[in-house]
Amino acid sequence: MSLHHPTARAVAAASVAWMGMVALGPAAAGDGIAPGSYCRLPEPGEEPECLDPARQEYGDFFSALAEGLVDDHTAARVEADVVDDADPEGAYLALSSLSYAYYVLAQRMAAEPGADPALVARLERWNGVLARAFESSADDPRYRNAVREAASDLHGRTRVRVGCVDARGNPAECDSTESVLRGFDATSHDVGIRGALERLIERMNGDPSS
Repeated sequence: MSLHHPTARAVAAASVAWMGMVALGPAAAGDGIAPGSYCRLPEPGEEPECLDPARQEYGDFFSALAEGLVDDHTAARVEADVVDDADPEGAYLALSSLSYAYYVLAQRMAAEPGADPALVARLERWNGVLARAFESSADDPRYRNAVREAASDLHGRTRVRVGCVDARGNPAECDSTESVLRGFDATSHDVGIRGALERLIERMNGDPSS
């Protein structure tokens, strides 16, 4: 087909646009995380520019993180905003902030001889925050996917041992967000099974929409 043909020109234009989007990739958020976006963890030694809006929103939290003084008080607002995604932009900023802080503390923990109980407890608490965020976002699949992305990002970039519950529900030790991701999969599986049963019941009851 000649490029002079209208369809060919449209395909060529779409291809160029797609290539431009691929070239930009995650760097498109370089000037700041866009609403509805999760800021992925940086490479070692890098400062992610996409965290700039989060730093402005949660200045006290990032200041405490830099000083190694993150406590329940400074983390409370971030944790609450991660779980409550009523404000979409705020939820993504909070999720990116918590994920980055988790990464920083895990790197600090891995570099120290012996596990600092306070750091272990903080990461275990944040595993619980991620789990609650996933459970509470059933009506917002986009944000739920971002929570899963954050947990996967952390699991791929951090290797620290924290307390967790194994697949049988017994106390155990897991790598960073390992148990969180396992819980996500279990939740998704249960939801899928419930959905299939509901559709089956609807068909049995003669619901024409099913």
